[in-house]
Amino acid sequence: MRMGNHHALFDYWRFAMSTICSVDAFYVGFYREGRRIVYPYTFDDTIAIKRYVPPEVSGYGPKGQAAWILKHKRPYTYASDNGLLLHHGVSFGDAQRVSADAITIPMSDTRDGERVVIGLASIQTYRSNAYTDEHVRAFEWTARSVATVLAREREDDLNREELAVPSEGSKTEQPSVVEVVQDVSAILVDLHSRICALEEAIPIGERELVRQVRELRYECERGQTETMDIIARPSARAENLLNSLSSKEREIAFLIARGGMTNKEIAARVFVTESTIKGHVSRILRKLGVEQRSGIAAKLEHFFD
Repeated sequence: MRMGNHHALFDYWRFAMSTICSVDAFYVGFYREGRRIVYPYTFDDTIAIKRYVPPEVSGYGPKGQAAWILKHKRPYTYASDNGLLLHHGVSFGDAQRVSADAITIPMSDTRDGERVVIGLASIQTYRSNAYTDEHVRAFEWTARSVATVLAREREDDLNREELAVPSEGSKTEQPSVVEVVQDVSAILVDLHSRICALEEAIPIGERELVRQVRELRYECERGQTETMDIIARPSARAENLLNSLSSKEREIAFLIARGGMTNKEIAARVFVTESTIKGHVSRILRKLGVEQRSGIAAKLEHFFD
């Protein structure tokens, strides 16, 4: 599996904080381009809703909490403005209740010797005046531990890429859409197997429970089909990108994407100089909107046999 178990990491982080203070709600988010944040983990411990909140991608405005964290690079507390900044943003979880106390902290990483805010995390509670300065420090300390784990994963990925010897069929590039979909599919296969085992174990006569588990199995099967359908049909956007390339650029792009060939190998294959290939590759990268050769494969993978 190429995917890490970040759900367990964030789940343990929430549990660790809940042992020292009240945590009715907890989330982790990572900043992306275009004023968007990816929330891979959100939890709301209320009776009115299910505790697990599905991951999502949301936008944020210039005056909300997310923008404030990104700008000031320091924790925000409910007590600092009586929750004005907190309630100015997008709510989550139980819409019928609002948090009475909160701590939101930046998640940072060091890149090129500079501290960069890559995300944010928040603990919230429906109890007023629940958090102290000690809780803020504890939350920051645990955040550094989580950031260290993520940074080490990123460093390991970079080291593997640098140490790997490029060759035909090498896998030093980042996981493609196809590979990620296959990973998700494997998770769904395991889940389907467990649901089937649960269905077999239901005592005779429990008709309502059987019906519910069968519905769950059906939804899992539907999820498997729709997940694989992502790579089963060509992308219209990919077709447009391919059409932007000249016939020669298209040929070279596929040699890079499918065979992992070097500029020297391609030059010998198409009977031109290596410098000519370099020029073609530069134009291909620009037209496809990627910075590295590995990105060419990701853009064109829908056209592979």
